[in-house]
Amino acid sequence: MKRFAMTALLLGACAMPAFAADKATAAALAKGAATLADQGKSDKAKEMCFKALANDSDCPEALYELGKVFEKEGNNTAAGDFLVRAAQQLGMEETANPDFAKKRKDAEIRAQKLNPFSGQLSAAFAEYSEALNGIVKKVPDSLTLEEACDRADQLKLKAMVPPEKAPKFERPVVKAPEKAMTARERAIAEITGTRMKSDTPTVVPPDVERVLKDPQKGGWEKITGSWKKKAENIYEVTDGKLETEKINGAVMCIVHKEGTTGKVKIMVRNDSSESDFFVSSSSGYGIHYDRDGTKFYTPSNSFSGRFYSYLERTDPAPATPKVQYMVLVEEGKLDYQVNGVSKKKTGSLQISKNGPMVIMVEGTAIIEMPRAAGK
Repeated sequence: MKRFAMTALLLGACAMPAFAADKATAAALAKGAATLADQGKSDKAKEMCFKALANDSDCPEALYELGKVFEKEGNNTAAGDFLVRAAQQLGMEETANPDFAKKRKDAEIRAQKLNPFSGQLSAAFAEYSEALNGIVKKVPDSLTLEEACDRADQLKLKAMVPPEKAPKFERPVVKAPEKAMTARERAIAEITGTRMKSDTPTVVPPDVERVLKDPQKGGWEKITGSWKKKAENIYEVTDGKLETEKINGAVMCIVHKEGTTGKVKIMVRNDSSESDFFVSSSSGYGIHYDRDGTKFYTPSNSFSGRFYSYLERTDPAPATPKVQYMVLVEEGKLDYQVNGVSKKKTGSLQISKNGPMVIMVEGTAIIEMPRAAGK
């Protein structure tokens, strides 16, 4: 009967989230309970612990003290339950409160003595959690991440295993669709030849995302826009963007002229704050492809002594049906290549190290093997 009452009280406490003030109150009550328990006043200690849990159902110190009191009274079932929960909560908070580490170890030892199988169960949970971490690291697409998060939540792994072995991944954030352009914005975009914002929602099939995020096949970290797989490593992209926080290395893709009606930008150090006020400037350094040809955006020394990206020249696109573009960067050196031939090289310049490598598609384009490599 007593155990039922305790369970009901705990369930009632779990129904409401604990706020900072509640947690502080719970911690103070738990410390008072510890003093009462040391004085041998077990009943009053339990009463104060339950008051603490009414304020914060996950109060680690209250759970710990209750486990010890029930163990002393010989109620091994209740003691084991509270000590296991105490070890979990103490472990989750020991980074912020180093004093909890000693209590966590003590709670684990006590729980192990009360139930020899609890250690095996904890080890199994920890092993499973580490396996999920490995899978998500190897296959970081959103479908895999969602399923891993579902499994971790179902088993409450973040609370069941020590922090160093807990799940290291979070559920992907679903980006709200961007607001469509107004008629006025569309008119300005038509006159200026720019795309002020995209009406295209992000749609990336799982098999496409898996390849693009694979370190050996794509090397990308963020994907937006609409992506359709046309063939192996060939995609129809509408208002799409690939991003990776790599400073040195290479970014490349092959543009198919047939089916490409928009613009494709292959850029490194794509920091928008580095572009100047001239119309010919751009964020980042690299190559733009559109129906006018191949545009080379290279470093230019401004009046302030800083280097900015500007349109150096526009070459006719090669007569081939497909064109391979690659931009290589090593510290301050840049190499612009078209179909494997270097078209522009710079010496070592003090260019910005901010901004990711990107491939951006404005409008619709057919691109092949979009790849980023480096670090």
